[in-house]
Amino acid sequence: MKPPYRTVLIDDHRIFSDGLTQMLGNSTQFTVVEQVFDSRRAYDACSRLQPDLVLVDYNMPYLDGESVVVQLGLLTHACRIVVISLYTDQAERARLHALNVDGYLAKTLPADRLLTLLNRVMHGERVIDSDLPSEPFAALADPFWHPLTKRELDILKGIKQGLSTEQIAIEYSLSYSTVQTYRKHLNRKLPFLIQREL
Repeated sequence: MKPPYRTVLIDDHRIFSDGLTQMLGNSTQFTVVEQVFDSRRAYDACSRLQPDLVLVDYNMPYLDGESVVVQLGLLTHACRIVVISLYTDQAERARLHALNVDGYLAKTLPADRLLTLLNRVMHGERVIDSDLPSEPFAALADPFWHPLTKRELDILKGIKQGLSTEQIAIEYSLSYSTVQTYRKHLNRKLPFLIQREL
């Protein structure tokens, strides 16, 4: 594969996807050939366009990033697959590692850093990088405990304040579905604290 690398973006957040499209378009290394906002269309779009690189959001309605990656693994042509996420989670990383994704990157990485890492991926490196802080506290007694990420702590704070899912989404500039996804993670990690959907 030689640059510019044909790239497909799979992300339900249109503002983020538009910004990433512009950033990649301003480089000489990448060109975005399609933005897919509905994860159910991901496989068909990639099968039709045969991109060199696919960037997949982890948290999406309908099919999450993990499910999309599984589908993309059935493509008949070779392409690099990089998952981009708002937060880091060890269990999530382990599952994606098992699926042999080429990269796992934070959405909050600076543009120049993201471009550098994507170029490393296109040269055959497997890259896992995040600028997010390490988890604030570790498991103590329960071996199945997964530490809360910074964003999960933000969501938990909003729940504690009695905010609804919609209010939390506005407070942290997130989509409603993203907050719902975070709540599901919290329900799994803290079932004794989070018992109801606001």
